[in-house]
This record gives sequence, structure tokens and C-alpha cells, in this order.
Amino acid sequence: MVDRNGRPSWEEYFMMTALLNATRASCEFFKSGAVIVKDKRIIATGYNGAPTGIKNCLELGCRKKRKGIDLQNKNSGACIGEHAERNALLQISRKDAEGGTMYSVLLPCADCAKQIVGAGIRKVFYNQVYKEPNNLVKEIFEEAGVILENIDIDPQKILEFVLKSKKRNEESAK
Repeated sequence: MVDRNGRPSWEEYFMMTALLNATRASCEFFKSGAVIVKDKRIIATGYNGAPTGIKNCLELGCRKKRKGIDLQNKNSGACIGEHAERNALLQISRKDAEGGTMYSVLLPCADCAKQIVGAGIRKVFYNQVYKEPNNLVKEIFEEAGVILENIDIDPQKILEFVLKSKKRNEESAK
């Protein structure tokens, strides 16, 4: 998927951006990021973590862990974190999102899938499958006509792109 000049494809570029956004996540255990794109332009980004104005897990420790709640207990309402996909959607209006593409580090959960469909996103790329049953997610997207596609991005490949770019810049600056 690399072009003749050694650049990543648009899909790889936007997924790498989602992976970079994940580095800002404030969850101790899961790092996810999302990017919404329209006409090859990033219009919104998000990562998982506590909403603005609420202390996050990096400041207080994981709420589930503090309360003795099993970390595998998904969508129980016990976590203060918001998902990367929803955080990205919160940044823009439905009018802006409509017809766009989302790149998400993780396959969205069913709740996020419903919001993605409601926002009018038409295509979703994901990098990894979360440890949650995803049959409903696929059903939601299929019924709504949202295209779902996996992009396997190797972190080593990202590092290679960055190092090659850095080397070229250093050589050009001589």
C-alpha cells in the first residue's frame, strides 16, 4: 500500500494518525484513537478517556480497579472513560460528519456503532478487534450500509516511515 515515492497510502496515513491519537488516551489499560476524515482531510480526532472536567484514570487510578470491578466487565457503566469514536464525533456536527470515513484503532463497540451510523459516517476502518463480541456491530453497520474494513498497520512500519523521513530531512539539510 506504499506509493512509488515510499509514502503510505491515504488509508495507512489516517490509521497511523488514529494510532498516534491513541497515545493521548488516559486509560491505564486500553489505548484507542479515532480520526474522522472527509475529502482526504481530517475533520475530527478523539481518544479514549474521561470527559473534560473529570479527573482521569492516570490521575486517580482506574475506577473499576479501585472499586474491585472485573476489568473484563465491558459496558457496565463502571468506567468513567469515553470511547475514542464518541470523542471524535463530539467534536463535529452531524452535517460535518455525514458521508465521512472513520479510522479507529479498535473495532467500535455496539454503542459507538449506533452513534457512527446516526452521525452519517459511511465507512469505518479499524486496526484491531476489541475483546468484545462484535456480531451486533457488524449487523448494525451492514443494515445501515456502512462499509467496515480492517487495516493491519504494523507499528514497525510506522517507525520505518518516520525514520526514513527524518533521515531524508537530515540529508537535505546538509
